[in-house]
Amino acid sequence: MRISRQSIDRRISFADLLSRARMSRSTLGARRLVHLCAAATVAVILIIRIFHAHDHSTIDKERELANVTPPSHPVPSLRSSARSDRPKDNSFPFLDHTDNNYIPRITKQLSPPSDAAFVVFYNLFIPKESKGAEYATLVMKEQLNQVATALKREDNDSSSRIQKKEYLLRKKAAVVYYNLIGKPLRPEKMEEYCATLHPRLECKMIGYYEEASESVTLQDIHDFCQTDHNHGDDTQSNRDVRVTYIHSKGSYHHTDVNTNWRRELTNAVLHPQCLSPPDDRCNVCGTSFFTRFAFMFPGNMWTAKCSYIRRLLPPRDGGEYDAKKKESIVEFLKMRLYGRLSTTLLEDRIDYFGLGRYRLEHWIGSHPTIMPCELHRKNITLGYMVGGGVNATRDYDWGMGPRREEVVPEIISAQNNLQDKEVAFGEYYLLSGNLIKWFTLYGSDGIPDRDSWVWTFFPAGDRWRELVAKYGQNAVKEVAMQSSEFYSAYLTNGTRTLTTTEKDNELQSNSKSPVVVFYHIALPQYRKKESLYSVKVQLDVLSKGQYDIQTRTFDHDRPTILYYTIAEGDSFNSEFISNYCKTQAKQGGNLTCHSLGELPSANARGETLVQLYNYCQANPSSRVTYITNQHPPTHGFNTTRERHPMQKLRAYATAVTSKMCVRSRDSCNVCGMEFYALPYFHFSGNTFTADCEYVNKLLPPQRFEEAMNNHAGEALVTHLERSFTTNLFPFTPQNLGLSHYSVEHWIGSHPDIKPCDVAPIVTSWFPFLTGNAYTSNDYSSSRIYDFRWGLAPRRGSAPIGTLPAAKEKEVIEMETLLFREYFHMAGHLHRWYHLYGVAPPGNSWVWDWFAKGDVWREGVAVNGSAVINEITMRYADPNQGVPF
Repeated sequence: MRISRQSIDRRISFADLLSRARMSRSTLGARRLVHLCAAATVAVILIIRIFHAHDHSTIDKERELANVTPPSHPVPSLRSSARSDRPKDNSFPFLDHTDNNYIPRITKQLSPPSDAAFVVFYNLFIPKESKGAEYATLVMKEQLNQVATALKREDNDSSSRIQKKEYLLRKKAAVVYYNLIGKPLRPEKMEEYCATLHPRLECKMIGYYEEASESVTLQDIHDFCQTDHNHGDDTQSNRDVRVTYIHSKGSYHHTDVNTNWRRELTNAVLHPQCLSPPDDRCNVCGTSFFTRFAFMFPGNMWTAKCSYIRRLLPPRDGGEYDAKKKESIVEFLKMRLYGRLSTTLLEDRIDYFGLGRYRLEHWIGSHPTIMPCELHRKNITLGYMVGGGVNATRDYDWGMGPRREEVVPEIISAQNNLQDKEVAFGEYYLLSGNLIKWFTLYGSDGIPDRDSWVWTFFPAGDRWRELVAKYGQNAVKEVAMQSSEFYSAYLTNGTRTLTTTEKDNELQSNSKSPVVVFYHIALPQYRKKESLYSVKVQLDVLSKGQYDIQTRTFDHDRPTILYYTIAEGDSFNSEFISNYCKTQAKQGGNLTCHSLGELPSANARGETLVQLYNYCQANPSSRVTYITNQHPPTHGFNTTRERHPMQKLRAYATAVTSKMCVRSRDSCNVCGMEFYALPYFHFSGNTFTADCEYVNKLLPPQRFEEAMNNHAGEALVTHLERSFTTNLFPFTPQNLGLSHYSVEHWIGSHPDIKPCDVAPIVTSWFPFLTGNAYTSNDYSSSRIYDFRWGLAPRRGSAPIGTLPAAKEKEVIEMETLLFREYFHMAGHLHRWYHLYGVAPPGNSWVWDWFAKGDVWREGVAVNGSAVINEITMRYADPNQGVPF
């Protein structure tokens, strides 16, 4: 009988789970609070040091900002904005007589006036609740004052080079195109207010959204830059038009950090040296440009050339940029598993990778043709800026970037590791990661120019430049594929035909159907002798018939039809197997052999499974057996160290062709030597006998490999977001079923599997790796062949030595871990829905075997494929990125 994981834990209902989840979230919340408090403490210390060092008081900062604001509209003090007794600002009646159902008029005709000195796109968020709306309008007033100040400065600067048009040296205009998100306001009131700030300042609403991200405004910028705005002046190309992007940072999170940050970002991008840089090569300007962890201007405000923006992918939510940005992250996470690339500089955080809302901060710097410039002098840090310590007179020093590196403190502690040239070469946060992003996002257009600054700025730049010159956009993939594990189990030009003879058909029609065996023979050059011996051992087993545990002998009740494939063999090897089969036939044996062809590489481990699958498609009522003469490869371990591989291979072949396994049973549709549920459903040795009815539910093997590669990407990203945990096993190519490792996952991949096995239920029925003594092949006495058929799983959760019992017990007893553990039900359901779109039936063994399986079963019945979100996400500890 199956041993249930439920036996070590009490059963709880779905309702109980939701109640416990709330309690668990409180625990997690407390943990997050501790982290945030620690971060806040560091921030406070940083700000105190800044203020002591530079003796800038709050009043001084307010005066600085007031000095660049039109006197008739002083900047309000945002520090008092949260006070409930603060009088209403009646000079700003945008929200008067509007409720949350008011839909304002909008315009999509973005045609700035011909005398526009600059064009600003403004992403404006106003919360719907009154207190938040009141604060957000103060933020809006402050930023519009900053825009008006910039325009007034242009009026006074007759030497301005903005847009380089002679007629712009007259009194100039400016336009602010804004998207409003949240609480609606009256655009006519906004227009009136902007006109009072400056008579030639136009403010036009281009969109209203109840809910939206910055992508709506960034998309408007992208659309704007696709159109010629030179007003018929052929001497002025649209390529020289610059646009400024600002947003109401801090209108949702009211903190001094966000207030300081927003003010400085807005001031900088509206500065004359950003609006019209001294060096026209600059195509994106902001406060400070960083190359770690992405090409970006922290805070995401900038002024950029339309000629550059046109090269970027459209940033709309759910569009091509989102999809390819995520694809680039998945590509790297997979490559990292194979060991050629790494993340030494920084930890795994979603803001560093650019997931979720952070992807939009990465957008402006996502193309390799960026030529950045910045206003802050080199030693102005992000902490110094958000602490409010920046003084324009003292701290502005325009220059072409990049000229700074350390955006976060933890980089400093990692510098020593980069002294190793190979580590620096494969470091994601240096050049290799940027190449992955550029190639994934932009293909061949993402290849940096031969004289690009990126080759000289980054370590190993010369080496990467030569690789890119040789392999183009596939350069990083070529480096990753140098790993011996990075290959497919299938050949695109492999032979896929399967023909049956008249004799085969006669055998199929007998009262006792034949044992149909598909045999994958691999003869790699580095161990050809051992491989040939394995073939001889297994062919001897097949020629004997079916093993009977009661008599400990072989019966010839059923004939055996053998379909075999030879990978990396030669004519001598093929002749040897053919002659063996002919000799058996002459001696009256029941073994009939058919060659399925030869394959040029031993890496094509899945080709014989393709033939097995095709056979089942044509013979859905049959049973099929699969064996191989090689132990499945183990990630990170050299399986050639096995002391008794031949004996194991003999035992596997004996088990799956025994009477116990070849017999058809309603309670079992796949039989093997040993079945394990962790870290994935599999049989030891990857040998099995299965009903074709079950096999036909599986994806075709080659499609399965592709689907597993895709699913692995989803799992890696979900793990990065901390929705899944991996406390029981690490993510490895093998555990995820990547590429050729999918071969071992295939037969156990469908939720309808009903496994059984025949190995003795003992601690170690066979010598493990190099340990224990030699075991005889004597069928009459050896304990190896003391088979006992039973429904599986009925032994340890995972192969011996791979999962400590204490660790498994710890995970099972902690719901916050158990319900998020990828290698338990959460991951299995995630994979089943991804591959097949279904969960196990209600009477499946999995609900009783896995701890809390009854909760998952009830959750599936109620929520279907959404069960992962409904249960796992309740215990998630989100990877939030920056704490502000």
